[in-house]
Amino acid sequence: MNLPNDESASSLGSPASRAESSVPSPESRVPSPSAEAEADLAVVTAPGRGAVAVVRVWGPGAVGVVDSAFRPGRRGGLARSAVGRLRVGRIGAGLGDEVVAVVVGRAPPEVEVQCHGGPAAVALVVEALVAGGARARSPRAWARHEAGSTTRAEATLALGEAPTLRAAEILRDQAEGAFDGELRAALAAAANSGPGAAVAILDGLIGRAAVGVRLVEEWRVVLAGRPNVGKSRLLNALAGFERAIVAPEPGTTRDVVTVAAAFDGWPVELADTAGLRAAVDPIEAEGVARARARQGSADLVLVVLDRSEPLTGLDRAVLADHPGAPVVANKSDLAPAWDEATVLALAASAGRGDGIGPLVAALAARLVPQAPPPGSGVPFLPRHVRRLLALRAHLAAGDPRGRARRSLGRWAGGAGVTSPSSRRLP
Repeated sequence: MNLPNDESASSLGSPASRAESSVPSPESRVPSPSAEAEADLAVVTAPGRGAVAVVRVWGPGAVGVVDSAFRPGRRGGLARSAVGRLRVGRIGAGLGDEVVAVVVGRAPPEVEVQCHGGPAAVALVVEALVAGGARARSPRAWARHEAGSTTRAEATLALGEAPTLRAAEILRDQAEGAFDGELRAALAAAANSGPGAAVAILDGLIGRAAVGVRLVEEWRVVLAGRPNVGKSRLLNALAGFERAIVAPEPGTTRDVVTVAAAFDGWPVELADTAGLRAAVDPIEAEGVARARARQGSADLVLVVLDRSEPLTGLDRAVLADHPGAPVVANKSDLAPAWDEATVLALAASAGRGDGIGPLVAALAARLVPQAPPPGSGVPFLPRHVRRLLALRAHLAAGDPRGRARRSLGRWAGGAGVTSPSSRRLP
């Protein structure tokens, strides 16, 4: 199983957050008060410019902290406001920003502040709340507070980075406790029926991990073939728009060209690469080297052949380099020079669109032979998989000292995904 890096799968290191890395976050622009702060705050909307941003403040002093910075449009502070009542006012130095504040809970106390979107407006509000005694925290801290378990918090944050609806639906199940529920079931099975029963449940989770770890970090599908077989046009057809330059001259594509797509709802990164042949210049040679490197790291390589021309030695070399890879016989709208059945290829015409639907379906089935059942637990971070594998190994060995069951109990109880002691199981 190819596991993406935790930083890639984690929403804290997500593409959206990296895109705003040049703009200091509101938390980074204010000094943090002492650890004895009676309220925490987090900006829970995505970073960057937008119409509205949302700041959540929670903790014993949440209402008092917001009240100290809030200048209501009418008399009466938040301390006397009913839960759920929207209050309009201003927060921030000088004129401040016009905001809507609402007490969303009293036990435990929690307040939501809705302000104008954009780094400057958000920072103005955050600075005033921190000056009032709140401690600026990350969105992960708020998600952990709301979710009640680290795994559910991680799913909540990953949900915001889900590139497709199908991925979001699976992550939503995890945010609602599907993964935690199966961990608890495994713990109960170990206690009631022995380690073997827990192993069976962990095997189900591990089996779904290949899908889970790709819900945010897309599957990588790379097109491979000799020059001028129509890879760039096929990439455009699969993506649904003109992403790659298409020209009749061989060797047009020199660098790797990528595009985000979805196959049957699964997030995919498609990559068009330089045609594989003996390079005629240093630039093309570098392109071919990059093509081979990208193909070597791909989750799936799609071999592209030109059905309108006889198979060449380069075609056969590409097929030999990728045994078992799906093959497409492109340019099916032209007179055939060979039968696609000879290499078990799917016929398609990137130029006319013929066969693209069946090709997408075939690729989706190769990537995900069996989708996770609705509502099932699905590990979605590489470290989830590593921990499950470690737990399974100890349980399969009988877990004579009960270490695996204690570790599973901490995880199922919401203690988090890492252990404080290196002598414990991961």
